[in-house]
Amino acid sequence: MKYFFKTRLGNTRYELADGSLLCKNVPIARTGTQLYSKDDLPKLTPDDKGEIVVERHSEDVFSPETLASFEGMTITLLHPSDDNGNVMFVDTANWRDLAQGHAQNVRRGEGEQSDLMLADLIIKDELAIREINNGNDEISCGYDAQYEQTAPGKAKQVSIIGNHVALVPNGRAGYRCAIGDSMSKNTQAKSWFMRVLSAHRTKDSAAMQEALDNAPDTLVGDEGTGELPKAINITISPQQPLPKTEPEMPTGDDEMPSWAKALVSRLDALEGKTTDNSEEEANKGEVTGDKEDEVNITGDAAYKAELIVPGIDLSKPAKLTDFKRHVLSTADQNMVRMIVGDAEIKKLPKANVDMAFNAVAEIAKGRNTASTHTIDANRQSGSLITNLNKSNSDFWANRGK
Repeated sequence: MKYFFKTRLGNTRYELADGSLLCKNVPIARTGTQLYSKDDLPKLTPDDKGEIVVERHSEDVFSPETLASFEGMTITLLHPSDDNGNVMFVDTANWRDLAQGHAQNVRRGEGEQSDLMLADLIIKDELAIREINNGNDEISCGYDAQYEQTAPGKAKQVSIIGNHVALVPNGRAGYRCAIGDSMSKNTQAKSWFMRVLSAHRTKDSAAMQEALDNAPDTLVGDEGTGELPKAINITISPQQPLPKTEPEMPTGDDEMPSWAKALVSRLDALEGKTTDNSEEEANKGEVTGDKEDEVNITGDAAYKAELIVPGIDLSKPAKLTDFKRHVLSTADQNMVRMIVGDAEIKKLPKANVDMAFNAVAEIAKGRNTASTHTIDANRQSGSLITNLNKSNSDFWANRGK
């Protein structure tokens, strides 16, 4: 499909004549497996952990009916929900309050993207354009679907009919389903590392395999990125489809390649099982020598600190790493221990403090903005729409503060 544009903003981003943002070739859905809780799909039988692994096969995701159903569908900021938090769909009654743009040219990808559903997104709303440019660009589709139970804790998704395409902070489909050209190399590496950390902590083999199969380009070279040890050299394509068989987590040293051993060692260090500190630092009882000057706490650090500990004092200058340690020590420890385990905050190296601070902020953000509901739920009616658009706008407007 051809487009007339005024300015080319990146490899896949264009400014159209009316100021709209065109994002071409955006992955909006994929085949493979996705993890749901028993609350998401109450009619299905979960496993003993209360979870259900749902398979999405190519014949269902790329059926002519499913592809056609997403053509022209509305783009929203977050998934719409009513005042009680129940998921609802976009229709003619609420479209004017929810629409930020629309999707078109929906098709199946080719080659390494053959497991992805692609679309061109045209964004009309100024707030949505600004949020996309700021990196809030993951995609989550809203749709009706049927589920066929194949075993306890396992199901197949069929009869998928699209309703809308939502811009979300963290989509269920993972960061492969996101608008390109926005995330910095540093942000990509951190986002990927946190997904690996989560999979390692929960022993989620499917999530671990997905992360390893979709490592960002910044982590596959020979020189490393500074965020991970240079011994980690992941020489796999970031766009390969997920394996059809359920992967197994490595259990023995003989089964793990050297880069995987280095990665697991780094994860264990973050959880307090081992330490990267020198013997001299360990004898001191805490990590020192960050060699930082005191600065005013502003910008991203201030925003995330406020998420973690609402109302925290930001008026006093401080060393940034010391300030992050203070925030983590002051925060709800149930939330912090989800990331650092039993590790002592004051003994964590600077790099691990940064990673834990970012991860806890993401958890706090989800806690503060209400839980995410599956969009596969039945359509809700009788909802109040008057404040919905305002609440969504306030959510996105406050993210940069």
